[in-house]
Amino acid sequence: MSNWVPEEFIEEVRRQTDIVDLVSEYVVLKRTGKNFQGICPFHSEKTPSFNVNPDRQTFYCFGCHTGGDIFTFLMKIENLNFLEALKMTADKAGLDFPEKELTAEQKLRKRKLERFKEIHEYAANYFHDVLLNRPEGRSGLKYLAQRGIDTDTIKAFRLGYAPDKWDGLLNEMQSKGVSPEELVEYGLAIKSNKEKQEQLNYYDRFRGRIIFAILDNRSSPIAFGGRVLDNSLPKYLNSPETPFFHKGRNLYGIHYAQRGIRERGYALLLEGYMDTIAVCKAGFTNAVASLGTALTKDQAKLLKKYANKVVIGYDSDSAGIQAALRAGEILLEQGLRVEVLILEEAKDPDDFLKNHSVEEFQAKLEQTVTFIEFKYLALVKGNPPKAIPDKAELVRKLAPDILKVKSAVEREGYERFLSLELGLSLEAIQHEINSLAKQTKGKTKKTENFSLKQDISVKKRNTIGGTKIDNFEDSFVPLSVFRAEQMIIRLVLENPNFKAKVLQQLGNDFWRFKEHKIIFESLPDNSFNSFINDDALYQLIQQRLANIYELEVEDLKAEMLLKDCISSIESNRNRESIEEMQARMMRLERAGDMAGALAVLQEIGERLKRGEQ
Repeated sequence: MSNWVPEEFIEEVRRQTDIVDLVSEYVVLKRTGKNFQGICPFHSEKTPSFNVNPDRQTFYCFGCHTGGDIFTFLMKIENLNFLEALKMTADKAGLDFPEKELTAEQKLRKRKLERFKEIHEYAANYFHDVLLNRPEGRSGLKYLAQRGIDTDTIKAFRLGYAPDKWDGLLNEMQSKGVSPEELVEYGLAIKSNKEKQEQLNYYDRFRGRIIFAILDNRSSPIAFGGRVLDNSLPKYLNSPETPFFHKGRNLYGIHYAQRGIRERGYALLLEGYMDTIAVCKAGFTNAVASLGTALTKDQAKLLKKYANKVVIGYDSDSAGIQAALRAGEILLEQGLRVEVLILEEAKDPDDFLKNHSVEEFQAKLEQTVTFIEFKYLALVKGNPPKAIPDKAELVRKLAPDILKVKSAVEREGYERFLSLELGLSLEAIQHEINSLAKQTKGKTKKTENFSLKQDISVKKRNTIGGTKIDNFEDSFVPLSVFRAEQMIIRLVLENPNFKAKVLQQLGNDFWRFKEHKIIFESLPDNSFNSFINDDALYQLIQQRLANIYELEVEDLKAEMLLKDCISSIESNRNRESIEEMQARMMRLERAGDMAGALAVLQEIGERLKRGEQ
């Protein structure tokens, strides 16, 4: 988000937008007292735990602990950045969005992008109309009917058909003022090398093929895939990459699956177009597929925006197994939980659903194996380890994947799994894996692996009462400190005069959570417009604020509660060892907080003078 949007405009959009009306476009809400309640759109649940507060203009889910304001709601449910959410909200409110003065180069790119979208919309409509309404599309319609694809599914995925002739799309586009050169530029036509009557010839890229429109998360076509009706080659033909379309950054079916992924809590990652369509038609609306290439890091990051878990459902042949192994490693690197769907009775999900019921497919989804178990089974298939060196080598092959797992509990589970499977002691397995971790520590990008440590303190990977903890100022933060910081903010929200008392007794450098400090400093205005350049931080601040608002406070006990919170923070600060303070000072220095680091250094000096260790 650029800081060129006036703060006054952002506040006007907030003022003109009712969060209840906005959320009601996505969630059925029912009034319960002063609030509104409904089924959370961000996770699967049967009992409503999603609340909207019209007075504070915030939402919060007590199930998945997601919360925020009007902008964070749109950012999450539509997968938008702040600027896009602001613009969408302004449009809904009927406010003219202020335009930024663009450079000549930016204006040219903007015009080209708009033309790209317009041409692809024309093309998608043409292919779709040919399939459903024109004689040339009957063979394509017959093929899809034989594959069990009905009209509703055709419309949901905007399927089409490219007639088996050289200039079908060219002629259609010419009638809409689109030149052959533009179609070539965006990969929809091909320029011939042969000259005829001093004119260059052009012909359609897609001919005699079922057309799969590749849609972005807003259902806008950005590319196409084409499949032949027989066994001729190439079986599939895809749009080439352009300045506005990159295969490795998009996923087929994401326009349809984004809500289903949130509702089910995981994404079902498949290999092909037909697999995705067949699975969605069967009611599993969380399925997506990579676009004819191996899964990329960007696609894994895209999936992570919607869920923390991915189930891989690739083909069961050797090529599919190898592709699943590569995809699983990439997904693990992004911190996702990865499981694998095993369909021994079929080549792929589409084939399975042709011969089995939806209930049987659901049963298979409930019997998935973790990626590490899947990789182990793939490695030992046909060649079970017998000698001790073979077993050691197997552990070394699985160790990098096990070390990517953040949860210490999960990691120990995998270590125990290997111990039982290989007939080795748990201690030996753990020693081998930890030895490899030490060897590779200096060879990879240096990141602190909190899950390797065992400590009773709260760490980044922990949750407190279901609330996700992020952006620590320190590696170790006691639960009491987290709760005290939240309660201090809650009390100041109700009693703004408490802010001066907090500053007087604790100063402003005691905060152990960056977002808590930001919220406190913004009180009582609650204006966070200066942080809208960082979408992730803005969402985190709004989510934490929504969580804090849900804390209950008795007015008669507010003074006493504030005193207890301050005392809790002071007590923890006094208990902190010199060594821990030195580590905190170094982290503050790395984070660029030199004032905070200096304050810690001064306190270390005072303690040393008093003879404390």
